[in-house]
Amino acid sequence: MKRLIIHVVLVLLATQSLAALGQTETQRDAVTTITWWHSNSGLAGKAAETLVDDFNNTVGKEKNIQVQAVYQGKANDVLTKAKAIWQSSDTSDLPDLVQLDGSAVLDIRDNPNLIAMEDLAKADGYDLSQIMEAARLSITYKQEMIAMPFNSSTILLYYNKTAFDEVGITTPPRTLDDLAEVATKLKKTDDKGKVIRYGFANVPTTYELMVWLGQQNGLSYITDFENGHTGNPTKVLFHENGTMVNFLTKWKALYATGSLENLTSDLNGAFASGRVVMIVASTSNLTTIHSMVGDRFEVGVAPFPMVDEKATGGVNVGGGAIYALNNGSHNESAAWEFVKFATSAKQQYAWHIATGYFPVHRDTYTMPEFQAHLEANPHYGVAIKQLLDSNPKLQGLWVPSAYQIYYAFQSGILKMLTENKSPEQTSKELETEINSYFAEFQRMQQE
Repeated sequence: MKRLIIHVVLVLLATQSLAALGQTETQRDAVTTITWWHSNSGLAGKAAETLVDDFNNTVGKEKNIQVQAVYQGKANDVLTKAKAIWQSSDTSDLPDLVQLDGSAVLDIRDNPNLIAMEDLAKADGYDLSQIMEAARLSITYKQEMIAMPFNSSTILLYYNKTAFDEVGITTPPRTLDDLAEVATKLKKTDDKGKVIRYGFANVPTTYELMVWLGQQNGLSYITDFENGHTGNPTKVLFHENGTMVNFLTKWKALYATGSLENLTSDLNGAFASGRVVMIVASTSNLTTIHSMVGDRFEVGVAPFPMVDEKATGGVNVGGGAIYALNNGSHNESAAWEFVKFATSAKQQYAWHIATGYFPVHRDTYTMPEFQAHLEANPHYGVAIKQLLDSNPKLQGLWVPSAYQIYYAFQSGILKMLTENKSPEQTSKELETEINSYFAEFQRMQQE
């Protein structure tokens, strides 16, 4: 009997041990799936697919994490879909990670579902100084980095070097005065006086004005609260500090040369076709523009022109970032592993090569292969040097009614040119219109 009892006990212990081992194996084999909503298409879309595959087959495989990337359309489409969920009573369908651009910051920065990326980094002991300061500050709100900069870009001047050579221009314009002079020389007309080639094409919006206004008076912001990075803006500053009037005066003089085309869309196409000799566009367009131009002419790249010689120069960081969201899955640490991988030095090098977005990790810049890349492709070096020479406090605009303000600038400047309004009147009207959006936003916040 005693032997029987001992045998039964041993069997039970063995059974429990096997069960425990089975549970351990099950836990070990359990895979955490992370959902990442993004807006990358074309070259960036393929690069995003490669990035996710690389993670899933390396770090993800090792740590039982798999990322599922879901393309949700343009940046605004991603925001619209995410908002529809977080404004409902059930947020379980939110992705773990979402990629958004600067226009979405106001919608998400105070959202209770947001998990500040800085908190995830600190929990992992990650040193955020590895991320470029300008990129870090571009997504910092009230001294906290709320997301991870990812598809980061700046703005450059693209020019048709072949056309420059034809008219004997050897140096790209440094200021708007230079731009007016160069554009005039580049303009072509037919026998009837119709312009068939413009020197420059643009209608300034928030994108350009953040820089053209921001680099004046040492450092200037379009609105109070440092363009919305330290609180909700209540008013614009550009009229009272004179930065808008100064810019519009230069812009009106450029228009008066007849060499400026008021083009609001498909600038890449106009440039690639040769109808326009100069445009300003994102660094992320480098790869695309080279592809579109092909062997039609030689493409030149130069720093974004300053308003005047008194300006400090430099550019702000634009593009987008990756945000972590609380959907009740408790996958934050797993999501962080992917974000850390995606913004590592090696992956940022690959992302840069594939897309043209500049690397956000400092160590990418010292990689031998990156240095060799810049030597072989000096155009990318122009963008990098411009960024490194810029004041990191020159930041993007976080405002309510972002799209309305974008078009307010565009339509206001067009009216100044086509209706011959003065820079002072235009600046004042823009101040009144944009401040009304801020007042409406504050009123709604108080209701």
